[in-house]
Amino acid sequence: QAPVPKFKIDFYMESECPGCKSFTTSALTDALNALADHIQLRAIPYGNANLNGTKIMCQHGHAECAGNKVMLCMMEQYPDWTAWFPAFKCIESSDKPPLNVTRKCLSAQGMDVDAVMQCADGEQGELLHLKAAKETLGLDPPHKFTPWVVVDGKPLGDKVMDLLPRLCKKLPPSAAASVDACHPQFKAPLSPSTSQLSRGPQFCYP
Repeated sequence: QAPVPKFKIDFYMESECPGCKSFTTSALTDALNALADHIQLRAIPYGNANLNGTKIMCQHGHAECAGNKVMLCMMEQYPDWTAWFPAFKCIESSDKPPLNVTRKCLSAQGMDVDAVMQCADGEQGELLHLKAAKETLGLDPPHKFTPWVVVDGKPLGDKVMDLLPRLCKKLPPSAAASVDACHPQFKAPLSPSTSQLSRGPQFCYP
């Protein structure tokens, strides 16, 4: 029996991008629910920000930078994605600025809110944001928009909403057979790139 692969998913995003919110709460959540044991997830919140020396200007303003740093500090202190993703999804599910829901979202998961905020408001948060900036700016090929999702080193481009069916195709047949979500009764067609832009998430372009 073929060993089941672990998919390495790197999600380059920014906390206030509508497309990132939509991807997090739909396609990404669906993939994690179906294939949690087969996924290694990282989120890298920087996205389309501008880096000038060591100063970061976020695409959607100060609230987005604050949200990015909360997420980075949360992931730093709770490295396993199964620990940080519920709070991350809670923040991304809200239409309010990230800081307005941080306490509620983190507390609901039993996280140490004060420790996360101390990191986000201090030098550590700035350094983590700079590290995310350098990783995002070093992407090859470079990202074109957010959400930008890289699976096992290959970007999905505008097919991000097809994450789960694409992962299912990569599973050995014996493993895919036991994953109900890989065999939906009513299949949505895999989206061609043209219609993806109209029916997919609202991408944020630099």
